Amino acid sequence: MLDRKSVERLIRESVERNKKGRKEHHLFNRTLVSVKEDVLPNIDFHEIIGHIERVMPPHFFDEVDDIFVGSFAENDDRSLEAHYDSGAIYITSDLPTNRDYIENIVHETAHALEGQMGLEIYGDKKIEREFVGKRLRLSARLKAEGFAISGFDFEDPEYSSELDLFFYKNIGYEKLNSLTMGLFNSPYAATSLREYFANGFEEYFLGDREYLPKVSPQLFIKVDKIIGEENDYF
Repeated sequence: MLDRKSVERLIRESVERNKKGRKEHHLFNRTLVSVKEDVLPNIDFHEIIGHIERVMPPHFFDEVDDIFVGSFAENDDRSLEAHYDSGAIYITSDLPTNRDYIENIVHETAHALEGQMGLEIYGDKKIEREFVGKRLRLSARLKAEGFAISGFDFEDPEYSSELDLFFYKNIGYEKLNSLTMGLFNSPYAATSLREYFANGFEEYFLGDREYLPKVSPQLFIKVDKIIGEENDYF
């Protein structure tokens, strides 16, 4: 016969297994997180949601009604881990760690905020000027390395699938990582102004908040301003 401590331990373990195995969760008690396909055994959405709720203010999810985890054509077609569309975040179900899910949710929430606060984020052109300046310095580095870049407009802040493919296929993100060092927080931040903002937003909440203002001062100021009074939340 089991003693009291053993029974309590078994109950706790059962509760934790049930939490981990649930297919539906709620972020800030409102945004539905629906796991449509099986994830890796080590993935714990109870932990993922708890972490996000600890580091972010809830109103940032006003534009996110649902988070779906599964297989989605747009992710597969564009080799994406996640994307945001019309109030929902779609994340692939084969990510290896809790951290990967946390990063993708925070990153795509930044894209959701663009729809709500686009004018405030981009209206004064400060982030855009900072981004384009970095793009031009990157183009000089690429040219010095012997890459053929004449067919690309590095001053265009919008996403270009051709440029993204060039970064991915012709240069490779390992090489691009070294070439973007000191300019961008990650190679993918160089693909467009929107990704530059989302990458900085992600870095603000999950990365090195002391490094971000050094590499992207205008971006840091903008994210900090957006948070405003919510700084008291941290």
